[in-house]
Amino acid sequence: MSMWQADTLSTLREALPNAEIEVYGSMLEPASTDSWSDLDVMVRVTSPVLSLEAALGAPLWAWQSVQDGDEHVVRAVLDDGRRVDLTITGAEGLLPDQPADNDIRLDAALAAVKFGRGSHLIGLHLTLGIIRESLVQWMVAADRQEGTAQHPHATALDDRAVDELSLLRVPAGPATARAAYEHYCAARAAVEPGFVSGLEGLDAMIARGSGRAG
Repeated sequence: MSMWQADTLSTLREALPNAEIEVYGSMLEPASTDSWSDLDVMVRVTSPVLSLEAALGAPLWAWQSVQDGDEHVVRAVLDDGRRVDLTITGAEGLLPDQPADNDIRLDAALAAVKFGRGSHLIGLHLTLGIIRESLVQWMVAADRQEGTAQHPHATALDDRAVDELSLLRVPAGPATARAAYEHYCAARAAVEPGFVSGLEGLDAMIARGSGRAG
């Protein structure tokens, strides 16, 4: 268990003194645990609602939430780069409004983890999905710029395809996932001027996984 994982466990126990908190998953197998590992915890509480941001001591950057019977499973990446999987019983986890690009953020985070561990097949698969969504945004932007969805000839935005292809260079690593997400954010902002990217959260996660976090 790395320092950030141990600190997060302590934060949870201090914030929830009456809860039963049990570590599970990879944390029980030290040989398979590294700084890229998420912290898997079972949290049993008796209050009706549990504020996850308050319990974890940081805003959520991206997450997946699944209600399965009496269990509420939340896989979260925090603003400060920590990754925590919580299985909550006895209460529903209180979550903020999801960011507009929540699913892309999750794919970027997981791709960075996979690349960081050398799992390039999965990392690239996830990254290609982000690139595909970037191209969708650029096509929407081209439609608006041209005033039509019919493009028999090149548009002024077709060079963006070359930009996306430039991401597929070696060596691949967490920076590949970050660059794909950065490109997506640029494409999304071209369609939605008020769109806010979340690069800081991804950068913090990569820094923790790479052992560069302060």
